[in-house]
Amino acid sequence: MKDKKTNTNKELIPDKVLEFSKDKGLFDCGIIVVGLSGGPDSVALLTILKSLSDRNDINCDIKAFHCNHHLRPVVCDEEAEAVKTLCANLGVDLKVLDFDCKGFSEMNHISEETAGRILRYEAFEQYAQVLETSTGKNVRIAIAHHKDDIAETMMMNLFRGAGLEGLVNPKSRTGRIIRPLLCLKKSELVAFLEESGIGYSTDLTNFEAIGTRNVWRNRMLPEIGEFYGEDPAVPLTRTYNLLSNDLDFVTSKAVEAYKDNLEILSGKRFLKASGTDALHIALKSRAIRFLWQETFGELIDFEENNLKDCLELLANEQQGEVLLDMPFGRKAYRHGDYFGFAASTEVKALAGAIASQMGFLVASDPVCVDITLGDTDIGTKTIKIPNSAYLLKTRIIENRCDLEYNYSSWFCPIEALNEGKISFGNQGGITSPLRMKRAGAKGGKELKRLMTDLKIPESARDQILFAEMNGDILWLPGFGHGIGFTDAVSHDRYIAQRQSDAEALVIFAIERQ
Repeated sequence: MKDKKTNTNKELIPDKVLEFSKDKGLFDCGIIVVGLSGGPDSVALLTILKSLSDRNDINCDIKAFHCNHHLRPVVCDEEAEAVKTLCANLGVDLKVLDFDCKGFSEMNHISEETAGRILRYEAFEQYAQVLETSTGKNVRIAIAHHKDDIAETMMMNLFRGAGLEGLVNPKSRTGRIIRPLLCLKKSELVAFLEESGIGYSTDLTNFEAIGTRNVWRNRMLPEIGEFYGEDPAVPLTRTYNLLSNDLDFVTSKAVEAYKDNLEILSGKRFLKASGTDALHIALKSRAIRFLWQETFGELIDFEENNLKDCLELLANEQQGEVLLDMPFGRKAYRHGDYFGFAASTEVKALAGAIASQMGFLVASDPVCVDITLGDTDIGTKTIKIPNSAYLLKTRIIENRCDLEYNYSSWFCPIEALNEGKISFGNQGGITSPLRMKRAGAKGGKELKRLMTDLKIPESARDQILFAEMNGDILWLPGFGHGIGFTDAVSHDRYIAQRQSDAEALVIFAIERQ
């Protein structure tokens, strides 16, 4: 056995990373993509993971991803070239992307640092999805955060007024993002590179006391360490570990609460407001964050003020449909007992999902289909309803002995087809004034007023499908019909009102494709 004292950083550091990461399952995947900036942290990460792969200590393909943000003229291009050389020497596949961070930050009124982070993580996720599709292997993204980042982030977030999530940050794993170096200090990583004879780029701006993180890194933490006679990263890491246990417990309870109050309608995720009323604020706030993350795939820039707005929207009784602005043009949505998130272009889809749950048929965009049957056409005609997942099937029925009813069918007397043109569509496609008088009712209502009374979400009203003729709604699936019948009860009522039940009928049946 080799004497432990003779072991060098070059030998010990990979083993330390392996022990830390295996315990947390960080390498349980088929491909690891290293976010490679070219600085000492990411260069050390790539070198360590490649050595573990070469030693068969991990069964993962190692790849690298470099983002050129073009924020430092010439220097960024030099770093990109250095990264290419490093990957060639290590035998690692490298993907390089170029970003206009400055333009993106100006367009979205955010800092260049935030712009770079957003673009970088979006690119990571897109590349991971491409690799998973092409290889069939699970992909994780390795980021080079270390112990010093824990100390800096904890202090920054503490003075911003963060909760447990802010103080236990960064975590060893967040979704597909893994951080295998949280067991090491930066000084250990630099010593490892120097002993291994591996070069790296140095961003001189990291040593300037400009920006919150740099001030903590270069001024505040060193002064605290000098005052206490101990590297602040050591006690802060102890606190981090203690808080991690508390966070794990609270998170497990929050996940239970989230799942208990989650409802998925037509693929859209909602929280049931009534179920969250009795939840402790710690669980309710986390349930909202879970919903945001599952809806958009990340928690980037979902801030405390956004959470506060959502808590109020979820807690207060609401009349009708309510929308709140969220970051990046996204919306918080509430209708009745349903609370959800959507991109601004997807609000109609959320509303449509709720309307579908209420029993109505919806089409995402305008629909107007004219229905005609030839005099001798007694076979089934099938019409694909545009912008929807439905088929409309029509058939003339001459033998009424074996009528079959279902939720999505309507029987219309064939003579009605001679009184005008029947159209099947929604208010998005049929814009003329519409009115509905339900069979057997004394009076009718304008369709818009009826939808208001039925509490159909406002953003869904133009999507609701119906059959109409000459401005009269003949059939509104999910509500009722104006003529004909839809079930045995309405059939008997229909017969009682007719002098004869011998006339032919047309059945209109909606089926999913």
